Amino acid sequence: MFLNSRKIPAELLHYRALQKRRHLNAAEDRQFKIYRSGYEGECLYDKIFDETGHSNLYIFRDVYLAAGNSGGQYDSLVIAEDAVVVNEIKNYRGEYYYKNGRFSRNNEVIPDNPFSQVDRAVGKLYRICRNYNVTVEITGKVIFPNDDFRLYSEDNSIWKNVVIRMDLKKYFREFKENFNTGKADKLVSLIRAHITENPYFNGSLDVGQIRMGIYCGECGSFNLEKGRFQLTCAECGTIESNETHLLRAMSDHKFLFYNQPMTKRSLLRLIDHQLHGRTVLRSLQRHCDVIKKGRQTSYEFRYYDGNAALKETKKVQRYKDKPGNKIKEQRDYSTE
Repeated sequence: MFLNSRKIPAELLHYRALQKRRHLNAAEDRQFKIYRSGYEGECLYDKIFDETGHSNLYIFRDVYLAAGNSGGQYDSLVIAEDAVVVNEIKNYRGEYYYKNGRFSRNNEVIPDNPFSQVDRAVGKLYRICRNYNVTVEITGKVIFPNDDFRLYSEDNSIWKNVVIRMDLKKYFREFKENFNTGKADKLVSLIRAHITENPYFNGSLDVGQIRMGIYCGECGSFNLEKGRFQLTCAECGTIESNETHLLRAMSDHKFLFYNQPMTKRSLLRLIDHQLHGRTVLRSLQRHCDVIKKGRQTSYEFRYYDGNAALKETKKVQRYKDKPGNKIKEQRDYSTE
């Protein structure tokens, strides 16, 4: 069973929010596509695992584990009986070659060797277990879930560490005969105790580099017509409540200015004062934890991201959001 949800990575949410407010430069666009592709591959892995079944297993997804003064990111940790399997997921597309310990594509060496990554991840997990006198077998595999991936190599030793798309269901079925034990429960507790936020992501940027204001959640236009409790997109006709726009802005603030405090003033600046200060304050108090340090008051968003916030609040929203006619037509066309 999956023990946690797979959240959209903070890095991907940072670039998504940034893309809404300014044009990404070449380096940013490349990073955005890398994170997006990686997340899509992880979701595909989860989908295929769901189809195969995993009720007899314990599975952690997308966790960062602290190990002493360092740590590591784990795409998937499968606990089966008394062993742990580290799955490093790579959503590569196209033809790749492995030679002399290196991956290459189009005659260009891939800087991050997946085999080295999974070896480091296994080593750090061993270190955590040793520190608590836990003896456990830990192995690793590199998973390539994309059916457009091809790997060529004369080094036959690598294949025992690789799972490609056509073999993925077979690989998952190999866990069917495993049944978790009391030791597996202890491993789950040990891993839970070491889960922390990735300390290496710092998505902060200069506020002067982005466009201020609020935008349509459907088409992204900043051309909105203001009503008393809702705003209407002049481009696609979508109607969204003030609350929806503020939840989206709070999420943007969180991932654009990562680890920086959100205040009433900073949120008003981000939305270009397009909603009244009292409206903003009420929304902050409703959807955030209030943090007071002396005379300074800041707010910590209670939800992981805007989608999680909207999913929770739409159940009790007084002023409902409505997609515009253009959006409805596009959705109808896509389902024909």
